[in-house]
Amino acid sequence: MQGAEMLEREPCMKISILGALALGMSLSPCWAMGAESVATSQVAPEKDPKLAAAAVTQALRSSREVDASRISVTTHASAVVISGSVADEAAAARARAIAEKAADGVRISANLEVDPPSADAAGSASRALARDVEAALHRDARTSKLQVTVSSDVQQTIGLHGLVPSAADRTAAQAVAAQVKGVKKVQNSLVTSGSD
Repeated sequence: MQGAEMLEREPCMKISILGALALGMSLSPCWAMGAESVATSQVAPEKDPKLAAAAVTQALRSSREVDASRISVTTHASAVVISGSVADEAAAARARAIAEKAADGVRISANLEVDPPSADAAGSASRALARDVEAALHRDARTSKLQVTVSSDVQQTIGLHGLVPSAADRTAAQAVAAQVKGVKKVQNSLVTSGSD
């Protein structure tokens, strides 16, 4: 029986591609359907983003690497969306990595904002700088006996306040304060009590 006749009688008969080519035949519609079903069976089923979102939520909540108290997890189309705010860029990167691992192949869309430096942190740095200037004034022989009050702002500007005996004392206090590491500017508000 010739190949073409075999295919007419048995349209869905299995035949190798090389065999079909050797017989000079084109592939039958059944062969094409079989190849299509094989290709389809090899594609992994699409994962449910809602299940992935639940897994991401659990992973973030139980993580000790990142504070997830201000992170929310939702879904949009076929993606898991994590949004909210974190302390810094490193925390944002850790949160995304945890989410990607927990999502197990479902796409993660991260919309995390990094908190600006807190006023408390800036105020603490400002107070520390003022203490450093006070310590430098007490260490220097020219200014150790002066009654100088020191202030500092978030721009690292030092303010010198109080009453000093002479213009030379006023100048010395400014010079000492300006040499302290971190001081960007000195606002000298010292008043002299002497005649010079």
